[in-house]
Amino acid sequence: MVPAEWASVSPPWLSTPSEVNGATARVLFTRTVRRRNFKGFPFWVSCPPETCSTVAQHAREYAGTVGFSRPVVLPDYGSESIGFFREKQWLPERPVTFPGKRDFKLLFLGSDPAQHVLVGEVEHWTQIHVRPGLPESVDIPATPGLMDRHGPFSHSPGYEFLTSNPSFAGSGLQVECAIHIPALTALRRLQPTQQALNAMGVELHPLTVRVPGAAEAGFFRVLSRGGMKFPEDVLYEEFARKIQSLLATEIEAFDQWRKQEQKRLEDRIFRSLRLLQEARTLDYTEYLTFDSFTRTGIYSGHFTSSLLPKLEELRVRSQPFHIAVTQGRPVSPETDVFRAELARSLLQSAGSGG
Repeated sequence: MVPAEWASVSPPWLSTPSEVNGATARVLFTRTVRRRNFKGFPFWVSCPPETCSTVAQHAREYAGTVGFSRPVVLPDYGSESIGFFREKQWLPERPVTFPGKRDFKLLFLGSDPAQHVLVGEVEHWTQIHVRPGLPESVDIPATPGLMDRHGPFSHSPGYEFLTSNPSFAGSGLQVECAIHIPALTALRRLQPTQQALNAMGVELHPLTVRVPGAAEAGFFRVLSRGGMKFPEDVLYEEFARKIQSLLATEIEAFDQWRKQEQKRLEDRIFRSLRLLQEARTLDYTEYLTFDSFTRTGIYSGHFTSSLLPKLEELRVRSQPFHIAVTQGRPVSPETDVFRAELARSLLQSAGSGG
């Protein structure tokens, strides 16, 4: 089991957006994912075991020189701990595995909780940086060699940084956002929305696929598909424009939703916050619904913006494996009791803003 203090640390992306009634409040966080492969080695998919071992050791040595000094050997942990790592955004929601190569999967942490590195997850070195909301520009982590064409990573004059998935060759960058779009969900417009996003080269997935309820409550993950040979800033700006387009569609749907169901929507908004403040047991799927309507109350001006970071901290810390780590025992019916206690403690003083 992972140390309990890992679960109690607040997510590094918590913040209160300056304009709650605008679109940015609906973006929980943005992750930039940089894929790299060390020079002189084949990709993981074609590595024999002895080469995998060499690459893993090479990654350990490099990690120690660039500030990622806390290695986590993933095969040493059980399924609940791995679930916790996914809830913490340290592992991908949809993992890719190669038979016979699991022993070389590593997670590296450093002093900055917003950054971590994966080794053996498709590419040799995958460096991830998470920030709140939708930043105006792409972030460039100050890791020696990460952006250097003459550094330790495979680089081609024609294709720039080389990746096992050709669509990410060039900058090696993928961008993803966690986003809340309750109106499009409530009005059953997700299918055409998903089709439009696919046509623009981005994918829409539930924020979590391990437990039900995220998509039904309007919580999604939007991922770019890469962009061979384009520089990072161009790829990020293009992705941000697509997110802004999606948010504009959500705002339009939100206005229609309020007009169609104003009284019913307001009732669900106020009841949801009250239930989060007073419930003695909370199933996770039920909780996500209450969370979604409470956030909707912030967007519509019924509640103050100071409530948003509390809701996001509650969303993260109330996930099943987070609670299992906090309690020090497996997921059980008592998890729902603990989740309700956590909601009451975080939201006890929450009030109205309009």
